[in-house]
Amino acid sequence: MTFKELVASFNQKETTWEDLCLEIRCESCFASVFDEVNEQMGSASDLLAQLADEFPNHYKSYAKERGLDQP
Repeated sequence: MTFKELVASFNQKETTWEDLCLEIRCESCFASVFDEVNEQMGSASDLLAQLADEFPNHYKSYAKERGLDQP
């Protein structure tokens, strides 16, 4: 399953939060899922905050790489 399909499956309630998290094995995976959530569900999606909370180190690297403000 691609990250695009994974996020779509989660959005349609076919994939659980736990299963989504299990697919995030590295910073690159995190970035791909984060980008897909942003694209498919929008930048206001609560899922982005959940991902950042669940994977704080990955989010920190992601934000630094992209020059985003961090909380």
